[in-house]
Amino acid sequence: MNYYILSEEVFETIEKDNVYFMRKSIDRTERLVATTDLINDRIRKFNNINTCSNYTFTNHADWVGDSTGIEVEELEEGGYISEVDD
Repeated sequence: MNYYILSEEVFETIEKDNVYFMRKSIDRTERLVATTDLINDRIRKFNNINTCSNYTFTNHADWVGDSTGIEVEELEEGGYISEVDD
């Protein structure tokens, strides 16, 4: 699995069937994704699931907004439903 932060524009171009997890940033301009795809046009790439999770705790104001972050377990469980992508 690959973990990235993508711009909204890049997210719209990737294969959604390969997206396992997606969370919009608080300002809705970026997407944190777990995907099987390799994406070169990205804002940030994480080496592993732990680094990705830690980043959201350090930058919680951008991703969660309540002084927490996205737990590894939440990333592992997945959470991207295309019909709810608003």
